[in-house]
Amino acid sequence: MKHIKRRFLYQELPKINLNQPGIEYLTLRDDLVFESAFLKEKKGTPMFLETDQGEYFPGFLHTVDGKHVVLPIPDPSLIYFNNAQLSVAKIKNLKKTLLEKIEFSGKPIDPPIHEIYNYYGLTTGFLIFLFTSLESFTNQIIPDKYTFRKIVRAETRTFSKSDIQKAIDFKTKVTEILPECTGKSFFSRPTPTNNLIWNLRDFRDDIIHTKQEPDFLKYSGIIKKTLNFKYQKTLEAVASFMNFYKPGYIVECGCGRDF
Repeated sequence: MKHIKRRFLYQELPKINLNQPGIEYLTLRDDLVFESAFLKEKKGTPMFLETDQGEYFPGFLHTVDGKHVVLPIPDPSLIYFNNAQLSVAKIKNLKKTLLEKIEFSGKPIDPPIHEIYNYYGLTTGFLIFLFTSLESFTNQIIPDKYTFRKIVRAETRTFSKSDIQKAIDFKTKVTEILPECTGKSFFSRPTPTNNLIWNLRDFRDDIIHTKQEPDFLKYSGIIKKTLNFKYQKTLEAVASFMNFYKPGYIVECGCGRDF
């Protein structure tokens, strides 16, 4: 899988859909100057930046280290997915290097401290970024005005989108909320692809809430998981989930380069 197409948030929106209160347009150009009064007046106002190619990037005015900038808003779900994808080839190579160094041959070996740190650091980063991408995307496609009703301790509670993002677990979101608000369910039946996503969730939880195991080695189980986890297939499973709800969301860039 080549690297994905990287996009800003809402950049495909036509201008006709952007004519609404609180939204302004700012055409990017070389002679654009931000005066203090202008910045003060427009602070916090969302703006769609129009390029000379007719593309629109939502962004905001901001001052960083004394410099005035217009910062387009990226799609965080794609950024997290991209970060996980960049790790896959490196994980494969690091695993090969690590196993070559520790393969038992009856002779003394140098402790592979650098290889272990590099491999474990990269694999856990992959798991965290990929599941974060999944969670971010799930929250993204829940409609802003959607409400979810759930019985809690014999009482029916109503959750707004904000409540859902903060208080509802991932499994409930993808097995109950998404089918209700989109009309279709990726998890309608068990499949190998679904299982990869559940394994990702479970392993990510193990990493985020790392606990000692009840034996002398304490962490051997989690290290074994990193060596046996299906990184590429899990990446593809997450892409399938996203494209199921938003066709064409995860696509290869088309530039011909791997990364």
